[in-house]
Amino acid sequence: MSRITEKLASFHYTTWNLVVLLLWQVWGMLMAGSAAYKTGFQGMNNVLVRDWLLSKDTGFPVLKVWFIGLCILMILLGINLIFCSWEKIFRLIRTRFNGPKLYMLIVHVIFGLVALGHLGGLMLGYEYNNIQLSEGKTYSFEDGYRIEVKSVNFISDYKVLEKTKYITKDEFDYRKNSADITLTRDGKELSSGSVFLLDPLEYRDIQVTLRNFIKSPEPGDQQVGVESKPWIVLTVSRNPVLNIFLVIYPLMIAGIFIHLIMTWKKPPASGLASEGAE
Repeated sequence: MSRITEKLASFHYTTWNLVVLLLWQVWGMLMAGSAAYKTGFQGMNNVLVRDWLLSKDTGFPVLKVWFIGLCILMILLGINLIFCSWEKIFRLIRTRFNGPKLYMLIVHVIFGLVALGHLGGLMLGYEYNNIQLSEGKTYSFEDGYRIEVKSVNFISDYKVLEKTKYITKDEFDYRKNSADITLTRDGKELSSGSVFLLDPLEYRDIQVTLRNFIKSPEPGDQQVGVESKPWIVLTVSRNPVLNIFLVIYPLMIAGIFIHLIMTWKKPPASGLASEGAE
């Protein structure tokens, strides 16, 4: 290998890349905790990152510079991963073939695929956040798809809707509060069922996620002495590489686990015996 490729595959290059990446993320954390950039981060989280980045109306140029820099650092880390894996392939060819080396190479390749899956989740498909719907309301989105809320099943005390934090599981049981929704396309029903917090409705690569329950935002719904039924907050997303990602991510974890087993070394028996004698 040439000197350039050796440097790109070196641990020294990896270390400095990770150091700069860590400092860059610390800068992002400081901005996220600042009131000046709070709205910018919320805007980035409410749409697909691709749409937020290309939009001219979102503002916050410093935040966009930070995000582009983060992407560049991740690309450089990916280049290091590619050359490091390529160097291991040459070593496998030149030296004696064995299991641990093969599994380490496999883990490198799968980790690269996982990184590409994350990138695909940011740049491909679409994402619509903060969709507020009441019982009987519908929401239409791309390609003729529509969501209809059949019923809102909220059994907890309505007073919990006024709290913003420190909600205990005795006050709100996420396994019992739900909403029944239907997904249709051009009037044809595709899927229906109940959505819970942490348990979305999935149809192929489309996912409908229940984010929250809120009090009705319409003044006409608020009557003296009468509690109106809560609304729900949904997120609709489509990730074309989601199913592939769900397969390769467990493979990466399994590969790391197998590699740890294959390379695990027991302490020498002589050392244990001498310690016992003492």
